[in-house]
Amino acid sequence: QESAQNSVQHCVEAVRDFLKQAVMEYCKRHFEASTISEPLPFASLVAVYLGLVVAAVLLVRGQYIKMQKLLLGMVAAMNLRYLVFGMSVGIAWITNLADMVNYLFISDQTNCEQVPTLSRMPEKSLLQMYTYHPGWAADFYRHFTESEVSKLCLHVHIIFQTVGFVLSFFHIFLTRGKLQRRLGQVSALCGTVGLTMAVLVGSEDGKSEAYGGMWSVYGWYWMAGSNFFLLSKGVLAVMRKDIKSHKRWMTRYYVSMWCDFLVFRLMLVVLTPCFTQCKSCALLICIWLSPAIGLLLGQLVLNCGFVEDRGAWSAGYRKLK
Repeated sequence: QESAQNSVQHCVEAVRDFLKQAVMEYCKRHFEASTISEPLPFASLVAVYLGLVVAAVLLVRGQYIKMQKLLLGMVAAMNLRYLVFGMSVGIAWITNLADMVNYLFISDQTNCEQVPTLSRMPEKSLLQMYTYHPGWAADFYRHFTESEVSKLCLHVHIIFQTVGFVLSFFHIFLTRGKLQRRLGQVSALCGTVGLTMAVLVGSEDGKSEAYGGMWSVYGWYWMAGSNFFLLSKGVLAVMRKDIKSHKRWMTRYYVSMWCDFLVFRLMLVVLTPCFTQCKSCALLICIWLSPAIGLLLGQLVLNCGFVEDRGAWSAGYRKLK
């Protein structure tokens, strides 16, 4: 029996060594650097894309509650990195998430120094095999690692917006009665604080060429303002005891938050490789378009009857649990 266990252990080690060598050879062939500094960050980045694939499958199958649980877990884990590992590591990780797609379009013959949309980080990237990054990512890193006030505002934004996001899910789908009202109040308060910090942080981007200057500032105002509008309409409706209108406005707000977080980042990852000469085009398109998509999707969700008492989001919860 001991011999069999040793054989299995040797086989596992051989497979692990083979996979490690295969990954290293892939990196040598495709990237300027030849090593991965940390295997765990690389695995976590791959896990994000695998999680998105699983979420897409759940969406196609109509398992909306499971899909939201999975994505909310990913959102919480991604934002928690800023608090656990620090701002510089958190931003480097998010940057590498975009690098994984961006480098698929960078060939061995590409002179990255001559590509206007690529830039180096002030410090080494989390994964050493990525040496050039999107210009907006480099500015993002410099902005929030050099200014303590900006770093504090971003931390507050991340904490309150994440808590408000998660509580909104519980408020809409998992609770009823007094607890539901309390969760709704706390999530609205968190959303207000988080969006206020987002406006303060976004107001500082006017001097960044990679962000698009003042066009990015106006875009951040548009993004935060649309959320403020939807949230305030929902709060005013419940203060008037108009529960039906409250549910509809808060559903729009909830969908809008999804678009401003998830759709915005997915679009940015996809569009960044498409613009090699315009430094700010990809980011500006995402800033201005994602709130509009959120408003349209929110109305689509309402038109499909998802917020009715027997709507697909809530009626199927026990079955999908």
